[in-house]
Amino acid sequence: MDSQWKRFWETGLFPSLEFSLSLSIGYVLSLFFYVAGSELSLIDRTDTAYPILQALIAIFFAAGFIYRKYKQNFPFTFSLALLTLAIGQVIWLLLGNTSEFLIDYIFSFELVLIGGILSAFSVGIYGGSLRDFRFLSFTLGVTVFTFYSLFEPNQNYSIKILLAILYILLSFYFFSTLFQQNPISSKFYKIRSKIGKHPLFSPFYRSSLSLLIAYCILHLYFQPGPKIPLILSISFSVTFGRVLSLLGGLKKETKAVFLIGRVALLFAFFFFIYQSYWSSFYIALCIIGGTIVGFFKPNKTPYKEYMMIGMETAIYLGLSFLLYFWNLPMGIRTFTALLFVPVLVYPYLLQKHIIRMPRILMLAGAILIVIFFFSPPTIRTNSPFSKKENFDPIPFAITNLNFNEEKYIFYKSVLPFPSNPFLPKRSEIKDKIVVLGLSSNQSQIISYIERLSEENHPFLIITTRNKTNQFHHINALSLLSRKSYWNFDIYYPNYLSQKINFAPTLPNDWKLKYFHEKLDNASFQEVVNHLDSVLKYSSGDLRKDAIEIKHLYYESFAAYAKFYHNIGQNKLSLDAIAYARKFESPKPDLLRIAFNSLKFTTPEAEYIPIIEDLSIDSEFQEFAWNSLIPMFESLGDWNNALKTMGLLEKYYRTNNQIEQANELELARVRLYINQENWKEVEPIISTRLRENPNSVIWERLKNEIIEKKDSLRRISIRPDAKEARIQ
Repeated sequence: MDSQWKRFWETGLFPSLEFSLSLSIGYVLSLFFYVAGSELSLIDRTDTAYPILQALIAIFFAAGFIYRKYKQNFPFTFSLALLTLAIGQVIWLLLGNTSEFLIDYIFSFELVLIGGILSAFSVGIYGGSLRDFRFLSFTLGVTVFTFYSLFEPNQNYSIKILLAILYILLSFYFFSTLFQQNPISSKFYKIRSKIGKHPLFSPFYRSSLSLLIAYCILHLYFQPGPKIPLILSISFSVTFGRVLSLLGGLKKETKAVFLIGRVALLFAFFFFIYQSYWSSFYIALCIIGGTIVGFFKPNKTPYKEYMMIGMETAIYLGLSFLLYFWNLPMGIRTFTALLFVPVLVYPYLLQKHIIRMPRILMLAGAILIVIFFFSPPTIRTNSPFSKKENFDPIPFAITNLNFNEEKYIFYKSVLPFPSNPFLPKRSEIKDKIVVLGLSSNQSQIISYIERLSEENHPFLIITTRNKTNQFHHINALSLLSRKSYWNFDIYYPNYLSQKINFAPTLPNDWKLKYFHEKLDNASFQEVVNHLDSVLKYSSGDLRKDAIEIKHLYYESFAAYAKFYHNIGQNKLSLDAIAYARKFESPKPDLLRIAFNSLKFTTPEAEYIPIIEDLSIDSEFQEFAWNSLIPMFESLGDWNNALKTMGLLEKYYRTNNQIEQANELELARVRLYINQENWKEVEPIISTRLRENPNSVIWERLKNEIIEKKDSLRRISIRPDAKEARIQ
């Protein structure tokens, strides 16, 4: 290569390629994590596989980063091996049978584990080689993506495609290392600023970086959801701080820069301390922390320094989670929070070049911030249970499938059985029939059933015909067999040997066809009305079949009631019982569930029929009558209120609970007086006065009746007053 081409390569072509490569990798890597956040949320993170994958990825990324950062000579054979592996990864990703990365994780975890290790090591090697020139272009790529994602939130990309693009970009980097171990551009674009070399500025970089990393981890833990504002604020502020450090004028103002660094670090510490939910002012904290990191970044950082940053980050996290999980008095919590201060100012206090007074002021300022502004993180509460998303009962008992058996495993199913919140993995579905719901994550489920079909694994998909919960990708199920029931459908593969039909207690003749035409797509009340009509006007087999259908409906909704009661959803359990009792009188087990659920539920008028069912059983009578009386009074149903009071009073007197009976009798008398029912109330008062002549209460009630009757008599004599009273 002649000198002109060499000069062009060194000063123009190669730096431009390097800039484009770093910009592209920053953009693609951000897009990868953005898409991965939603897709990998369907993975069960409570088992050992996912933490192992995370740990290995972190370890190999660190290994690649440290190797490249402190190993200047990049062996030719090593670079060639990485290039070969990258090309192999691209081929495997592009030729994979499934488009969803999640499906490969579930069915081919070993390959995903190997691919994740190689990916982390390769990205770590690239990250360890970053210099100012490449770093600025990399963060610019992150910033460009985050700006773009704010306007285009729906990123319909496959993680496998993003990984393939990332490997192609890394292949260019590994290919360049085959010809040049130390990039020539570094000779022209190594920016050696005075700020990056000054020993007084290194504490700001270390303290702000550990504070920023700790906060980001806490924010990810406490605030689930999109992280675009977090990524954008950090990437933009780090880039801005790094560019700001290159300005020639600032290099001469050492004292001013030193003072700005102290103030900025204290401001960042203030925003970190004032985090009641690790969300307040988080944009300000990220911008200040990122700017300090970018501005004060040293030109060279020993690996021991990064170890200290890791230790400080761990202390920040440990203290934060301690204050979060340990419910201490406020004074003790504030005293514990003071332990944040030495972690923050420790690198600053060790600097021998700094005189004593600034160090004391820094320490005092951090202590005062904790004392006056510390706000302990609030204990999180679970989001309220959504009835709309979960309560969609179907009469599943009319099928001939016994879902109670252990051979079934459920994922977000509409059936009343414990359901897996994550897509079941290969080890979990062995020798089992998978029952899937289609309420959410439909694209992932479609890929999941495609993989199940390839392996001839039995599965069922149950969908309701509720207009508010329809499946929009019905064409994806066109290759499956379908059996239609009343208000729901079951899809199953052709190779499923078990016959999908109606319950064996129902005949497969014209009578069932008659019911099918009447009950299909009917509301539950319409089903009840039709079956009652059949029982009233029909006889023989048709009547027998109607009785059986009512029983199957009852069994279905009773199963829902038991399921919701077991998971503590008492409101939904009562709703299911309200459906079940329309078909049959509740059995003792269902009455017990109703009793337990009503004790933890606010009484509602719609539950009066259920409480009346409880009043028939002697075990629940007292509770039922005590619950019905205030409900009847609030509805203005005085007759039922008085009737129930009489029954409860009689119950108390039979069981020698005289005090409760007397109190209830007084309440009943008071209700009679309010209704001006003298015929009922006067005999009661006369009887009680004969039994207790000295009773003040009954004497007062007697006088009250006399006064009211006199008042009514006077009004009857004055028609104008009576008319005014009526109005």
